[in-house]
Amino acid sequence: MFNVYEFFNKISSINPEIRLDAGQPDIKVDERIIEEAVNSLKRYETGYTKTPGLDELREKIAEVEGVEKENVIVGNGSKILIASQILRAKRIGIISPHWQAYESPAKMFGKELRIFKTSLEEGWEPRIERLNVDLLILNYPNNPTGKILPREKLKEILEIAEDENVKVLADEIYSDITFKPFTPARELYDNVVTVKGFSKLFSMTGFRVGYAIAQREDIKAMQKFLEVTTTCVPIFIQRAGVKALEIRDEIKKRVVRIYEERARLASRILKGTFEFYKPDGTFYLFVKTGVNGLSFAEKLLEKGVSVFPGIAFGDYRDFIRISLVSSRLEEGLKIIKEVKLCVLG
Repeated sequence: MFNVYEFFNKISSINPEIRLDAGQPDIKVDERIIEEAVNSLKRYETGYTKTPGLDELREKIAEVEGVEKENVIVGNGSKILIASQILRAKRIGIISPHWQAYESPAKMFGKELRIFKTSLEEGWEPRIERLNVDLLILNYPNNPTGKILPREKLKEILEIAEDENVKVLADEIYSDITFKPFTPARELYDNVVTVKGFSKLFSMTGFRVGYAIAQREDIKAMQKFLEVTTTCVPIFIQRAGVKALEIRDEIKKRVVRIYEERARLASRILKGTFEFYKPDGTFYLFVKTGVNGLSFAEKLLEKGVSVFPGIAFGDYRDFIRISLVSSRLEEGLKIIKEVKLCVLG
């Protein structure tokens, strides 16, 4: 399996002028969030806290998500919560293209995998008749395609999951960055563990704080896993999370507008040169290059622009993922287009 982190380290060592590779927002963390974290440290809130998270943060999450506090747990980023569910399953279904946060831990834990491959030609919509898994992982809005499943298509998949008594892990980290209606999986099916976080909407990638929404027995199981691994999220980070949710609506309005404008810009510049699905959400564009995606990404590095090759997301060797996360985005997109035209020429 392609190691995206090794490729990321290679990019970082080269330090290209225009970074369009990682899922790292370029929008700065709101100053009020940083101030809340600093003030917490100044109050010497530096000790352990309860594993499920501060009551204030869980209550705020519950309020935003429309659930009870007891159905919420806070973790050190969303990955640890995803891993806790993968560890409990025997056979795992993943809809591809997909981020490596699912496949890598599944292989590390010795789990069986079933990959449901989707295609650009079919609008990235999965065709599933039987699941035959214990855990199905859904990631919508999708990284890397930006796809949001229509409600009826999502319902169709979840009905199959219900018929086969399959637990669903819904990674909805991008659900606040959408350009069209989005239906959370838990609205249509009870046996869902939803994982979300603060990294994308709030740009809090380095804070490492995420949360899960689930039935109480699943929350208890995740709590046991966190107790023997990470113990708890630092208090000052959780305080920052509370502040982020307090100003969420204000931030969301601004951030969604920025990313939607960037998606339109990217679509306009690359249309006719590349094939791609115009994203429904996220801040990514997954484009078909017509050539080897890894070679193309390496060629772009020589020109001072970094992207991720499609093989970082499954069997998509002629694709690249472009992160729309730079103030020099337009310049970078034009270089990508020029390199493609030169390759064809």
